[in-house]
Order: sequence, then C-alpha cells, then structure tokens
Amino acid sequence: MAAVAQQGEQSFFPISEISTYHAKWVIRARVTMKGLQRSFSGRDGKSGQVFNVQLLDESGSEISASFFGPVAEMYFPKIDQGKCYTLTGGSVRIANRQYNRCNHRYEIVFDRNAQVEEVADIATIETVKYTFTDLHALGNKTMPFSTDLCCVITSVKPVVSFTSKDGKDLTKREITVADDTSTSISIALWGERAKQEDKIFEGNPVICLKGVLVREFNGGRSGSLMEAGALDMTPKFPEAERVRAWWSKSGASANLTNISSALSSNREGLMDLKTLSEKTLPCAVDLCGVVVSFRPIFSFTSKEGKELVKREITIADDSALSMSVTVWGDRAKQDDKLFEGNPVVFIQGVLVKEWNGGRSGSLLEAGSLTFKPETPEGQKVQQWWSAGGSSQSIGQLSQEGGGGTRGPAANAKPATVAEMRQASETVGAEVQVFNVPCRLALVQTMKKGEMQPLYYLACQEPRAGTTLLCNKRVSEDGFCAACNRLGKNAPRLNLRCRFSDFADSAWLTTFHEPAQGLLKTTAEEIRALETGGGGRDAVEAILRQKYFMEPLLVTVRAKMDSYNGEQRTNITCVDAQPLQRGPHGRALLKNIREMIGMLSDTGLMGGA
Repeated sequence: MAAVAQQGEQSFFPISEISTYHAKWVIRARVTMKGLQRSFSGRDGKSGQVFNVQLLDESGSEISASFFGPVAEMYFPKIDQGKCYTLTGGSVRIANRQYNRCNHRYEIVFDRNAQVEEVADIATIETVKYTFTDLHALGNKTMPFSTDLCCVITSVKPVVSFTSKDGKDLTKREITVADDTSTSISIALWGERAKQEDKIFEGNPVICLKGVLVREFNGGRSGSLMEAGALDMTPKFPEAERVRAWWSKSGASANLTNISSALSSNREGLMDLKTLSEKTLPCAVDLCGVVVSFRPIFSFTSKEGKELVKREITIADDSALSMSVTVWGDRAKQDDKLFEGNPVVFIQGVLVKEWNGGRSGSLLEAGSLTFKPETPEGQKVQQWWSAGGSSQSIGQLSQEGGGGTRGPAANAKPATVAEMRQASETVGAEVQVFNVPCRLALVQTMKKGEMQPLYYLACQEPRAGTTLLCNKRVSEDGFCAACNRLGKNAPRLNLRCRFSDFADSAWLTTFHEPAQGLLKTTAEEIRALETGGGGRDAVEAILRQKYFMEPLLVTVRAKMDSYNGEQRTNITCVDAQPLQRGPHGRALLKNIREMIGMLSDTGLMGGA
C-alpha cells in the first residue's frame, strides 16, 4: 500500500509510487519543465495538439506527462512552469526512453478525463530537480540522451542569428564548459538564453544546466540546451562549490579533454584500409591512397541554415581495398582536374563510421588533404598502382545506399545459417559480417496475439552538416528527439524476418533498405495497403507471395550492443539481393572438390 501525503482532508499520491498498478490517484506537484504546444498527425491522418511537462513532488520524484488533443488546448494556457498544481485523471504507461528524459520508470498521459487545478506554492517542493552527470561519464553513454550538468564556462562564442530551413528565425550561442573530471564539451544555447549580455558569461562562472540533449557531431559529442530546460548562472549546490574549488585550485591550468572533438582523443594515426576494415567504429584515422573515382560537387543547406558543399571521393591502397571519403567546403570546391588521373592523396583526420553494413569516411574540419605527397607511404601506393594495382580487383569497404542495389561487403564471410548463428553467439567488440545464401520463409505480423507494426514514421530532415537524412523514429505528433524539432517524416520498414536454408533458419531484424529489396515494394505502398480498404489482410497477402520464392544472398551484421546497461548481441540483416546462381554454383563445386580431395588424402574413398 503506497503512502500518501496529506493536507487537511486531501490526500495526495506520491509520484515515486506511480505505476500501472494504481488506477486512481491525485498528485500535487510543481511543473519544473513545460514544452511547446505542437501539432501532430496520427496514423489515421487526424491532427491534434500535444505538449509535455515534467512534474516534481515532495517525495523528490519527477515524472514526465503529456497532454493530448482537446485537453492540450484547454490546459496549455493555464499551466505555467514553476507553479504547483493538483492533477488527476491520467493514464500511466511504461516510459518511452526514446523521448522521455525523466528517470521515472513510468510516464503519464492526460486526455479527456484530465483534471488540473492550480494550488498555492508548496515551499517543500524544489523549484528544479537536477540529476547531474559528470562530463567524463558522458563519453560512455549511448547517444542521443538528455542529462543535467554542473560545470564551469571556459569559453564563449558570439551570438549567431540565422534562418532555419523551415523559415524560422533562430538565435544561438555556443559555450564550452568543463568540470573536475578535466573534461570539456560544447553546449548550444538558444533564443533568449543566447541573447544574454556577453558579460554574464565572462569570468568563468560555474553554471547548472537541466535538460541538455547530447548528440554525435563530427565524431565528437555536443550538447544543446532544450527549450524546456533550465539554466542557473548562480547555483549554490554542493556540486557547484566542488567545481568552483577545482577551477580555482588547478582546473584553470589543467589539460582538458574535449569530447566535442573527434581528433582530441581517439585519432589512431596512419593505417592501410585492410587494417581499417578490422577497427572498432567509429574511429579517426589518417589515410594514404589513390583516387579511383570522384563525384561532382554537391551544395545544400543544413537545418541550421548554413550553406554547405561536399564532394565524395573513393580511394584505394595496396591492400586492394577501397573506401568512400567525403570532403567538405573549400577542399570539395577544388578543380575537378586535381582529382582526375588517379592522383595519390594523403588525408589526415578522417572520421570513419559504419554505414549500410560498410564503412565510410568524412574528412574533419581540423584535418587536411594533400595531393601527390612526397612521403614513403605515398611512393609505396603510387608504385603499387603503376605496377598493376590499376587493373587489380579491388574490394569495397563502403556500400552505396538503395535497397537491393549494393554489393556484398568486402569483409563479409560466407556462411550457412547455422554457421552464422554459431559465430554470432561469440562475437566480441569487433563487428562481424556474413553473406548467407537462403530464402525468405516468414515475416512476423503477429506476436502473442497482437498485431505487429511493419513500419514506423521516421524523420526525413537532414542531419547537421550532411545530406544524409536523420531517419530516427518520431513521436506520435511527429517530433524528432534526435533533431529536437518537428519536421517532415515518412514510413520506413522494420521487419522481423525468418530466413531458411537447407538445414536451419533464423529470425533477423530487417530494416528499410533490405526489407524493400526483399518485398520488391516500398514502405509507402505497404502503408497505403494497410490503411486502405483491404487493411492488414491485403498486406499479408502480398507477403505470402514472397515466401520461399527466390534464393537470396543475405548480408548479416552481428555486433555487441548495450541495452539498459546489459551487453547483448545485435544481429541484423543489412542487405538482401537475388542470389547469383552461376558464382554460387561454382563455389559449391569448389567445396565439393575440396571435400573429395580431403577424403582421398585420408584413404576413406574406396577404389575399383
């Protein structure tokens, strides 16, 4: 039985005890954060309003709550951040960690039964509840995530005003902060917080920030203070006193590790592409290779309104492997003639990440690009290319986008379903990739009697500094937590598929591109079928036509992931193509000959 807080004859349910097991409750809490009211469009095409708040009570527990539909329109003008209210009539569900930044296991949804009344200020309820994370620990957390920070401002940039891609006038200011772990990070402040006078940020003040969204940017980690967050320029917490003491004693002269810079801590020096194919990603490296192909310059506008220019080049080296590298700005604008004729290049500061089951690089701003380097490495690559490398068969580390159009990854191992399963069970820190001949046996459409979604709505806005789309799942109202805004979205397939070969079968998560290649249809067509007159039955009829119909070469990626702090193997189908029967048949004949030879050598084959 949960304890309750009482005031006169009124009893209040502690937020710490909120769960799906308690249906009727009244809570009394302070609104510590209030988000903007946003419009959303549901799966049925109907639009509505939504806004989010965070509620803190005397128990010291905080929970996230959302107001949907008519009650959002009713209560948005009546609820103010910082004031206290009694609230009842909401439903409780497990917190969605993709969008929920509170530590509470549950979250509240207020709809037509909601009742909210303002009460006098409760002095025993804190104004803001901080859950601090030190900056060193940020480097080990899975992005994106939201956190609270207590730190000292080490540098500040001028205010910048610009117009976003959506036509909104935005203002931001970047500050760099550090704490007593001798770690620093860049934080973006927005709107009125950014417009504060420069002198407020001068003199290395210690500050507390609530609701900092941390994301990957250019191989590092950067933060953005969310609009519903909080900024305290004169904190009096014990954590703030500790940071002040550190800065005064030794922090001002300390050698800080900047986790916003990929080159500050994890650059691994010059390596060939064969070695790079075995490195744990992401990593920052230097490369020396010959330009085997290049693409035209591509200009675009980032979501922050910046005009960007990029060019993709493919380089190869004497390990007979190639990889795509993106160069930016003035380096991309260089004359095409520089890239023609297969010149040798030395590239310092390449951020390499996984993309579509392959590996792709991006030249960081702090890096460099040198044509025809007069170094031993450059001479070695040039000699290899001149002596026959130009006519050699070269494997590809990078895979181009588009379902069903890519080749198998260069480092993929041929395997049966059983061999793939066995190898995946022992995968370590290094990603393993397999090419598995098999057929599509089944797509999971039901689980424990409940219909399984076959697609989700994904953000279609470009990532910062690139033309690549975000593709993160958006909330019901179309809000993308990764981009921290509303934007365009589109359906993307997310299937659980069972693949079978001659002896075994395995269930694999199959995302958008390979899923579209498997089904020979698009996510938009699947959604149109499901929302049309035929409903799910029409979709399942299409799926049944694909089962066991075509031999496939499925590329499977196995890697270790962290889920709720627990390490587990993530096995995913990253590509699916029609099996090339000729090469596959020749490979089988080769295996048969090798087995016959082994039997002959051991004397197990009888003679006439």
